[in-house]
Amino acid sequence: MSLTVVVQETALRALARIRTEDKEAFASIRRALAALAEQPHPDEAVAWAGSGIYRLRLPGIRILYEVDEDAATVYVINVAVTT
Repeated sequence: MSLTVVVQETALRALARIRTEDKEAFASIRRALAALAEQPHPDEAVAWAGSGIYRLRLPGIRILYEVDEDAATVYVINVAVTT
């Protein structure tokens, strides 16, 4: 079952900036978000101490998100390019 991915305003602003500055990172983030729709709890994701928020770290990228299993939705809180 595929979940819906909703990108919140803070993450949208970050994505817009990343899209203009680093097209390759933007493409990697898009692939990661599509993968979260299929598998919202990958091995690389770390839960933040019972907050319900997960941090997914990929090479050069960090994604913060929350999963609402009842609504079948992944809420992307923030994205960042790390160095």
